[in-house]
Amino acid sequence: MTSLTETAPLPAPARAHARLMATPLGGWLARPWFDSLALEGLTRAYLPASRAWAAAIEAAGSPEAFASHLRLAGSPRPPRRGLARIHGLAEGYAEADRRWTDALFAGGSEDAAVLTAAWRRASHRLMTARGYLLPFSLRRRLAAVRFDIPSPAEVADRYATLAADPDGAYLLQEPWPVVERSAAIERGWGCEYWLRFAMPQEAGGFAYAHVFEPGEAGNAPSFVYANGLGVEVEAYDDIADEFFPLVARGVRLVRLELPYHVRRRQAGFYGGEPFLARQPLGGLDFFQSAVREYARLIAWCRGLGTGRVGIGGTSLGALTAQLAATHARHWPGDCRPDLLFLVTTSARVAALGFESALARKTGLAAALEAAGWTPRKIDAFAGLSDPGVRAPLPARDILMMLGNADRVTPAVRGAQLAELWRLPSENLFSYRRGHFSVPLGLLRDAAPLDRLVERLQG
Repeated sequence: MTSLTETAPLPAPARAHARLMATPLGGWLARPWFDSLALEGLTRAYLPASRAWAAAIEAAGSPEAFASHLRLAGSPRPPRRGLARIHGLAEGYAEADRRWTDALFAGGSEDAAVLTAAWRRASHRLMTARGYLLPFSLRRRLAAVRFDIPSPAEVADRYATLAADPDGAYLLQEPWPVVERSAAIERGWGCEYWLRFAMPQEAGGFAYAHVFEPGEAGNAPSFVYANGLGVEVEAYDDIADEFFPLVARGVRLVRLELPYHVRRRQAGFYGGEPFLARQPLGGLDFFQSAVREYARLIAWCRGLGTGRVGIGGTSLGALTAQLAATHARHWPGDCRPDLLFLVTTSARVAALGFESALARKTGLAAALEAAGWTPRKIDAFAGLSDPGVRAPLPARDILMMLGNADRVTPAVRGAQLAELWRLPSENLFSYRRGHFSVPLGLLRDAAPLDRLVERLQG
């Protein structure tokens, strides 16, 4: 076993996480038992507390507004102290975000590094304030998701025309959004900065990407990456990013902030919640924006030099990246990726609403049925979400990490995609793990990142 993290430029707390995963204890964690525990904790505790947290931010300290948002009746009464704390933290975050945006994008005079640190502290405090509402959410047995499932007729009204012509569904639209680059922060390993460009308001108004660039980047290869649903690494202070060690290997890491997450969260929802809450419409709207965001970032990377450009992601990020690669054959050459790296993916994205253990545990499958959806009706829109049987790139440039105990993006579907695309054995990394422990393994086993770097270097 080898590890990239020993020489990678990780902050101290993140470095500690990576070192833990390199120990025998880390090997014990990266097993299917962890995934079962994580799924239970996510759906029974974390997401219901997040639901209360989102309501508290929207309520701005008002117990009455909080109760109304959650449709509460009877006791126990809303936790007034927790609501007041979260309101104060939300106001502090809004001010930190305003100052950060002004300094990094609007030419403000304040120090970018200082304000970035302040923004991350304010965001971290707000994100972890879910803990104030955890006991309340457990007592009230709050739902994990605020469902508002549209009818089949409503979705057909919006997407029937595109579903009839999937090849034309993700054509790039003019005018091409202008990418703004923030002020850069010099680090010992290189520099970091952010990108933003305008996207539809329902997708958050602006798309953001956090760029980590090695020193003397020149014609360095680039890797555009997105996290899974509800995973908001950007919003926390010093969380281990399993792809950050790429920077020490001379790769420019461009971390896309997906719609509905971090700076793009919608009012009244926690990060990523609208994707689940309004399925299948929430998913189709999400892909319409996020797929094109990959295209814009690929083109931006092309403008920096001759290095290869790869795209990828974990879970929802993987589903989006593979869809972008699939439709890139209809895009201009400078928008097409050279490489695709997928962690926990599926050949049948449309089916996840009924097949995924996450859909069952959160109540999504039941909510879809109650709104009149069946697997067959959802399958009518599969051309807008599924990657298809045709490999979007040469098989030598498609890499996958799969877990044979994955119940969230079911293992059989990931294996099906690898077989359809005829991946060579050296590009397929399969583990006795589940959905959450597969990406954890990247902090333990360097082989997938080694292969990624090898193919990025061409």
